[in-house]
Amino acid sequence: MNFFKKYKKLISYTICGVLATLVDLGTYWLFYNLVLPSVLSGGFLTTASNIIAWIFSVAFAFITNKLFVFNSRSFRPMVIISEAFSFVIARLGTGLLNTGLMLLLVDFLSLKEYNLLIKLIVTITIVILNFILSEFLVFRKKRMHRFAKLLYALGIEYHACVPLSRCKVVKSYLLEKNGFDESSNVVMMLIPYKPRKAPKNLTAYASVKDYHLYVDKLSKRLEAHISKRYPNAKFKVFADHSPIDEVHAACISGLGFMGDNGLLINEKYSSFVFLAECITNLTPKQLGLTYAKEEPMKECLHCGACKKACPTGCIAPRDEGIDKKRVCLSAITQKKGELTDEEKELILKNGSVWGCEA
Repeated sequence: MNFFKKYKKLISYTICGVLATLVDLGTYWLFYNLVLPSVLSGGFLTTASNIIAWIFSVAFAFITNKLFVFNSRSFRPMVIISEAFSFVIARLGTGLLNTGLMLLLVDFLSLKEYNLLIKLIVTITIVILNFILSEFLVFRKKRMHRFAKLLYALGIEYHACVPLSRCKVVKSYLLEKNGFDESSNVVMMLIPYKPRKAPKNLTAYASVKDYHLYVDKLSKRLEAHISKRYPNAKFKVFADHSPIDEVHAACISGLGFMGDNGLLINEKYSSFVFLAECITNLTPKQLGLTYAKEEPMKECLHCGACKKACPTGCIAPRDEGIDKKRVCLSAITQKKGELTDEEKELILKNGSVWGCEA
């Protein structure tokens, strides 16, 4: 067991490498002997078969290496694109080397009767070279600042830093109370919460740990981390009762866009996220972060899905926002005092005792 733990990466890579080799060999044999001989011959046959085999094996290798060897668990589009690009470039280099060696040994040296054996030897050599490139180039773990590491450890994959001056201040007294001015910075955080199984008549956020209790614990962890390294720094975590418009700040941070339902929609978690932010006088560099790029905010597609799904019809078309004449089901279930007959009927019809996630 200790041996496996010690050499887990090499063992995993060997297994995936063997499987990728089988994919490569099998595809090469299939195209060299069955698919292409009727249309190609000589060096063209060898080259075409080898290139096709390379494409199949590289696709297989990228998936298995990412998931099972180098444990790259981020599925953010930009991370996947970056890794895939580096992986393909690295494999393209070794693939060209592979093809050159095959042409040299099989065709120029006239060793066609040993082509499969040669292919095996060349492939093993390439597999070793690919491991070195993947380890130190493609899936290389970037040195991460402790603050960013802590966020990831707490499950906060989506976070970004923006200057406070770019945010919409809605409660200036909270900034004054905590000693912040326009030179301060904001680290927006998305906290995913959707459980695997949530009660059908209860919103998912009410079936997990109370948001405010979680953020309170989160703030203590983050503030303790900062105070230990920067004793004189001003650092405060806010959520819900915040001095800034949190949805707007998340949008300008590139963490999502506002849908017609008035909620932040994230590319991975949809609207199943809580918003929280750290406001501090520390610079992004001190936090191990960089400012989010100042790009145009992502726009809602206005596809009509929110309006169509809304059980009370309170979502107006396009960007007109919420129809104040119609009451949101989530608001009805949280309403204090007497309900109207229409509101009672809506609760009975939809069976929701708290909230709405349609």
